[in-house]
Amino acid sequence: MFSRRSKFSLVSAVFAASSLFLFIHTYRYGGPEKAGGLGSLLSRPFEEQAKPPHPHGTEDKDGIPKKLWFKLGPKGLDDNTRAWSESCTKINPNYEVSFMNDASADKWVKQNFGKTHPDLVELYQALTVPIFKADILRYLFLFLEGGVYLDLDVSCDRPIEEWIPAQHKGKVSIVAGWEFDVGWGENFVRQFATWTIMAKPNSPHMWNVVHDIQKTMLDKVREKGLASPANLTMPMLGDVVDVTGPRRFTRSVLDSLERKGDKPQDMTPYEKLLEPKIMGDLLIMPGWAFAGSSNTYEESFQKPPGLVTHHYAGSWKNNKGGEA
Repeated sequence: MFSRRSKFSLVSAVFAASSLFLFIHTYRYGGPEKAGGLGSLLSRPFEEQAKPPHPHGTEDKDGIPKKLWFKLGPKGLDDNTRAWSESCTKINPNYEVSFMNDASADKWVKQNFGKTHPDLVELYQALTVPIFKADILRYLFLFLEGGVYLDLDVSCDRPIEEWIPAQHKGKVSIVAGWEFDVGWGENFVRQFATWTIMAKPNSPHMWNVVHDIQKTMLDKVREKGLASPANLTMPMLGDVVDVTGPRRFTRSVLDSLERKGDKPQDMTPYEKLLEPKIMGDLLIMPGWAFAGSSNTYEESFQKPPGLVTHHYAGSWKNNKGGEA
């Protein structure tokens, strides 16, 4: 028979061995992450985030996956959006194409971020304003798998393989174009267009966009004493362009570059661009590339053909923030 001391020693040894096994198993194979509630993502820098899997499909010479992303509204494609999206798929025949509707997008977000970032999934799925979700989704697509995101009201005028000039190939992780740059005077805010974005997967700049959006929304939930992000409204958060859209994207990407020491204090060399210009690993396209109709150049400038045309369908521009 075991003495009381022997029984205690045996139990202690078993407990210690079990704890050691659990520690080793968790360390090697990754145990379930404890959800810290909404906002646990905010306290972890990019370097501590789970790395995404290698993107599916082929890549071009720049390491950017040959993949086109489109997000469908509840009404799907109409004659115009079908023609515009087909202009992009036909001119880029070697690209994998993904059309996501609301259901498939929700499933994709949950499958890819549910284990590593349940708080992010909870926020995304709780949102009731379509444009907020659509904006977040494009950044998640590009962060995790990379490729090219295109709004449905964008048509493609030149093959994607021609977008990055030879001297910049292999040096960029994000390609973004000025929406407002030339012909607006001096007193305006420059911003990148978000109807067309190209990116490599796993960009810390893209993750910073997601991080900043989440922080803004969760701060507003706390400020208003809301029970859930589901109660967030457009008037409550303010201008969509500033919260999740082009101005948010621009600020967050440039802030990320600044932290790496790649953003200059003087942005003048990156203004009134006539040709693509690189900043760190961001390639900034001139206004004529993605937003030809929004920029007015001197008559002496022989404007090159645009890369895409934005047709400004603006399905999100209503009091519901998207299609009903």
